[in-house]
Amino acid sequence: MTMRAFTFHAARAVLLAAVLAPAWAARAGASSPAAVTVPDQGKPKTMEITPALRDYCKLLYACGLKVPSGTCPAPRDLGTPAPFGPTSERCLEARELEARGLRTTHPEYGFRLYRFLGFEYRVDYAISDTLPISRARFEYLLNDIPLAARLVAHYQDTPYEAQYTNPQRTHFRGSKGPRLRGEARLISGSFTEGRLIYLGSGAAEVAFWTLVGPAMMDFRYRTVPATGKTSEKIVYDLKVVVFPGNGVINSIMNMGIFRNVVTGKVQDVLTDITETARLLEKDQGAQVLGHPQWSAAERKKVEALLRLE
Repeated sequence: MTMRAFTFHAARAVLLAAVLAPAWAARAGASSPAAVTVPDQGKPKTMEITPALRDYCKLLYACGLKVPSGTCPAPRDLGTPAPFGPTSERCLEARELEARGLRTTHPEYGFRLYRFLGFEYRVDYAISDTLPISRARFEYLLNDIPLAARLVAHYQDTPYEAQYTNPQRTHFRGSKGPRLRGEARLISGSFTEGRLIYLGSGAAEVAFWTLVGPAMMDFRYRTVPATGKTSEKIVYDLKVVVFPGNGVINSIMNMGIFRNVVTGKVQDVLTDITETARLLEKDQGAQVLGHPQWSAAERKKVEALLRLE
């Protein structure tokens, strides 16, 4: 098998981080995410021990989580125990998610989320940085993904696109040209908390690889004082967790060269966002407000954005 032929079951990280890095997909002012239906296509219908059921049940047993009645066979029937224990990072994450209301029995996310966390192999990508934008403007853009994507596309002359796919605006699809695309759902968090947790999917073409698969993203942000025209800026910590389908792929995804490619793609998007914020502040939206391809409604939104401190 050539390197080009690899399809990575968990490399959704690139797409999600690229589209979600500015956390465009939250609902402004929400104290908790609205309900979103996520198809649980892998949810077990019988006690047949499928790979999905094995991942799900092994995680529950290893982490000491509640096992829904009639869902999991006895631990001895699942084969080799999970290679992690109650104090492992993934068990700590699982218990935290459960404490946030995402129970193992959650009708929308339960099986899909905990099966995902139960995958044997794991790769984390973490980025911490700042965005030169006030919290008010940042959260204004979080409430209008298409506007945010359109602004970055305009100022960077790059084909970013995004749109919500549900009335609650907690699920969106986004892309950066033909090589980077994906979707994500807000499953926990709020602006008030300054933390947003997403579960999503996507595809990206990176160097010799085609990256396809699921990922979970934990985005935390806060404001700190800034110098210059803005009195504050956003400091964020972005963590994307992906789960390779086997040990060979896991080894490749942990290689320094591959990690550099992935984080480089994320940083490219973050740089576009940062530069757009700078240019928008510098010209006070002149490029947009005087451009015939921007509608009156879009210009009105930009004017409202610029009025925020």
